Amino acid sequence: MKQQPLVSINIPTYNSGKTLVETLESIKKQTHHAIELIVSDGFSIDNTVEIAKRYKAKIRFVEKLGDARYQDYKASNGKYLFSVDSDQVLDPNVVEECVKLCEEKGYDGVTIREKSIVTKGTLLENLIAYDKWIIDKNRADDAVFGTACPRFFRKSIFDRITWPKGLSVFDDTILYVQLVKMGSRIAYLSRASVRHHEVTSWYAFIKKFFRYGKGYFGALKTQPATIAAHSLPRASYFSLAALSKPYYFLGLLLLYTVKVLSAGAGVVASFLDNETSKSTR
Repeated sequence: MKQQPLVSINIPTYNSGKTLVETLESIKKQTHHAIELIVSDGFSIDNTVEIAKRYKAKIRFVEKLGDARYQDYKASNGKYLFSVDSDQVLDPNVVEECVKLCEEKGYDGVTIREKSIVTKGTLLENLIAYDKWIIDKNRADDAVFGTACPRFFRKSIFDRITWPKGLSVFDDTILYVQLVKMGSRIAYLSRASVRHHEVTSWYAFIKKFFRYGKGYFGALKTQPATIAAHSLPRASYFSLAALSKPYYFLGLLLLYTVKVLSAGAGVVASFLDNETSKSTR
């Protein structure tokens, strides 16, 4: 039997104890068995690290998300890298299907269909789930104007890029743009999916995008044109799929408005923090 290529699954964590077991169990059940597990933790104060140790993960400690991805890349021994969030659940055949696309079809990376895990049935959860459904229907994976980004990569393609460092948001977009410019071939996988636990309250949603806004300037300085274009309303919102449920379409406009206002508040807070820091030097 042909030896399976090693896949390094990289998971950034921070106080992820509530969802990490489900994530790691889904990795344990993969039909592709040649896997190493690397967890980059942002100094959690819950039981995240204890859980990761139980699953024999290599554990590293890094503060910024973008830096965590870089450290994972450096620490990985696999032929392939797979970036997984600590609140995601993988279909059992995801890794196998990604490896097939790269080994048999010659792709350098794979964008995987994402679905929402709806637990409470709130309006917010259903809107986010509808958003993901529209993205998949349109295969909205353009590096600049799309939404979906590849998560699975041939490790060797990163040898020739400039890795974005010190970022907490948009680092995956900046990486993707560089890979496309250098001619990397990216597949879209719809036969298997990654399922995502979503926030269930508007407060948590606002807090999440406020945090994204605080990291916005750092990403904008790195690639201004890319980040500005990527911040525009999603092209998939103007598709026939988005209009298939008018009530939810109006909800998507609300979702986008709340995102913009929350992230904008984060940008302002970041600016004020920088000005305060300057004045106290």
